[in-house]
Amino acid sequence: MDLWSAKTQRRYQTMATENSTNKEVRTEILTNMDEQELQTILKEEATMKDSESTEKRNQDPLVGGYETAVSVSIDSLVIDYHPRKNLGDLKSLMGSIKRDGLLEPLLAYEMEDGKVALIDGYRRLAAAKEFGWKEVPCVIWKKMSKRDAAHLSYVKNAERNAFDPIEIAMHLKAMMERFGYSMRDLEIKGYGSAASISNKLKLLEVAAPVQEKIRSGELSMAHGIQIAKLPTQKEQERMAKRVIDEDMTAKRTERQIDRYLSKGKQKDDRPRIQVPDSDIPGVYMKDSRDMSEMPDKAVHLIVTSPPYSVGMEYEKGVTFEEHIEMVQGVLKECGRVLVSGGVMAINVGDIYNFKGREGKSKVSQVELMGHKYQSWLRSHGIFLTDTILWLKPMAAWRKRPDIQYTDVPHTTYTMLPNFEPVYIFRKKGERETPSEEIVLQSKLTKEQWTAWTPAVWKITPVLKAEGHPCPYPEELCMRLIKMFSYEGDTVLDPWLGSGTTVKVARELNRVGIGYEKEPQYKEVIMKKLGTGNVRADFEGVRKLMKEMGLSPGEEQEVKESHEEEKEETVVEHAEGQLVMVAAA
Repeated sequence: MDLWSAKTQRRYQTMATENSTNKEVRTEILTNMDEQELQTILKEEATMKDSESTEKRNQDPLVGGYETAVSVSIDSLVIDYHPRKNLGDLKSLMGSIKRDGLLEPLLAYEMEDGKVALIDGYRRLAAAKEFGWKEVPCVIWKKMSKRDAAHLSYVKNAERNAFDPIEIAMHLKAMMERFGYSMRDLEIKGYGSAASISNKLKLLEVAAPVQEKIRSGELSMAHGIQIAKLPTQKEQERMAKRVIDEDMTAKRTERQIDRYLSKGKQKDDRPRIQVPDSDIPGVYMKDSRDMSEMPDKAVHLIVTSPPYSVGMEYEKGVTFEEHIEMVQGVLKECGRVLVSGGVMAINVGDIYNFKGREGKSKVSQVELMGHKYQSWLRSHGIFLTDTILWLKPMAAWRKRPDIQYTDVPHTTYTMLPNFEPVYIFRKKGERETPSEEIVLQSKLTKEQWTAWTPAVWKITPVLKAEGHPCPYPEELCMRLIKMFSYEGDTVLDPWLGSGTTVKVARELNRVGIGYEKEPQYKEVIMKKLGTGNVRADFEGVRKLMKEMGLSPGEEQEVKESHEEEKEETVVEHAEGQLVMVAAA
């Protein structure tokens, strides 16, 4: 007994308890044996276990009935079914085989028709074919059904964590539909609970592009299960993109989708504007100080650029006081029609050639304007929340003959105002949020958010003024509308100019409404909106540009400069002072 370890004694005491009908007697016998007697018993029990194991292998097709590894012709091996679809990094495997040899033989079974079908070694077989081998070592099972082979093939690959979630789902589907396994059978085989199996099968309900993102690891299995709840491919792809862009957890994805589905695809019952039935649908050719056609709180976003009071053609004969009165009247109406929580994006620059309220001062100065708009709008419960700086490239300015370096006396240098502010105002209160479907459709991509949230936007102005001296750049309009409105929202421009805001709003699935009081721009608007085969009075614009100091030759110079550097701006030169012209 001195030779026995405590562990050995405990082991055989347990054996005695399990194998003797008289447990106390059996325990006493074992604990009083000498070492030689004990070794004899151990050998006998080992022989008995080997016999039992052999018998079990002969009875269970998943355990017995195989031969030792033999060389098998590659041409004689068939793949009747294999759960692994992706070969993965075959080049790395080939390097390993080339260096160390094929360390593990392939596993196959003999089918009823005499063919040998692969169970395990899908990638090794592919590598052998790449090497040009004629034969491979293979262990062949003699007694095995196709359904057992399918399960064993999965087990062998699962041990290596070789499957992606989609391959697992496809295997489960094949086990049930092709090989006749029930959900209960799969539970018993160790595939998880019925609920777990059902969830994995849902991955096959998502759109193919989303499945590829799950395969690649961009989305997890948990993400895929949640996305499968969405009924259409478009919704699934949109949500998958959002999950990746926003690095959403599976739990957050679940909350977002459940909230979306709880709202359902409700009909959007937000107030709609009746688009006027006229020769320019959606546009009123009248002074926007009277927007009586518009009900209260019907507009979600206002994007506009008021006149700057710098003597443009639409401002001839208008004093500064009259200009201020006009602007305040329009802003009052804007406050009325804007919804609570709605946004106003106003592009308005300072006046760089201001000569007093009467316009008679001999001293030209800069009149700041932003704070005036802030004060006026504050009285209507609309507050300044953000500022964007629109940076205009400077290429053409350097070619102007009147601003050459050699002609400028020292200490009299004039700054070139190649920027304009865009003020973002918000009306107090909370606006109604549309359905989750519309929210998903409208949300910026991660790339857009990264590019547009920095407050300096470098956007080239419109170079060729067709029918309007300062048309609004579509890029600027597009960013503002996408950032501050939802699809289906109503977007208003009370100083429509050439019609850019309405055009871009409609292209972005918004309702575009505009007001323009100057009749000479009607044809320009119609052409831009495609509402008539009309010709704008481009000769009038050329005349205006000539008044601004741009001769036809200089106009061509501007065009050439843009082609060289793709950067441009339009300026007005008034009595020796550089003036940034308002965009419409």
